[in-house]
Amino acid sequence: MDGAEYLDLDHSLDTYDPVPDFGLPVTVAGSAQVISITNQTSALLKTATNNFNDISLRSNYTKHQNVLKQLATIANFTANIDQSIVKPLFVLTTDSSGNVSDLFKTALEGIASTQRNITHTLLEELNGLEMLIDHYVPDRLKDGFGCVQSGLEKLNKTLEGLQSAIMNAIRNTGTVSMLSTVFKKFVSLKTVHDVVRSVRAMSVCIPSIIETINSTIARIKTADNFIHDMNKMVSKFKLRFG
Repeated sequence: MDGAEYLDLDHSLDTYDPVPDFGLPVTVAGSAQVISITNQTSALLKTATNNFNDISLRSNYTKHQNVLKQLATIANFTANIDQSIVKPLFVLTTDSSGNVSDLFKTALEGIASTQRNITHTLLEELNGLEMLIDHYVPDRLKDGFGCVQSGLEKLNKTLEGLQSAIMNAIRNTGTVSMLSTVFKKFVSLKTVHDVVRSVRAMSVCIPSIIETINSTIARIKTADNFIHDMNKMVSKFKLRFG
């Protein structure tokens, strides 16, 4: 899957109308681009587990089953980035309740939690996978998630920057219902677009992770079919020649 079809937004950053977002009943220029990139990223992440829906192995080779189980754990972790990061960001971006602090807190906590899980839990899973198969696949996945980590660091920084700008606007005006013209003095279009680019910096890493998982599944199925067919031939040989 080509991530570019989801993520190439530079050409359209100024084609959306501003909408009331980021917890504010105020139009925020650039917010619609955040909604767009979160929707696209969500759709991409949901494909991470697609190839596990109808897979079945015919041989009784335990190693293949274990590798598949390990890959499923990694694929589920990838798909869950949608729940931990993308959906909270979407909720934040589409909310106009005035509950700014809590919405940003949820989104930032999701980023921090995912970063911790990549560093600890996921690394253990990748090391476990490396014990089962050649290091090439785990190394590719480590590179992919290292890219995700870098993107998350950027997203955390830009989201904190946007939060700071919005809170500064609220403090200076004394209300979340300030006029858009006043709001623009504190929150620049660039600040919002930086969030878009940070989400994309994380998202562009996902296709290579999914491709690595899916191509490894395909190789397991090929090897499993080979072993199954060889076992059948050996069984027929034994029946024929005793």
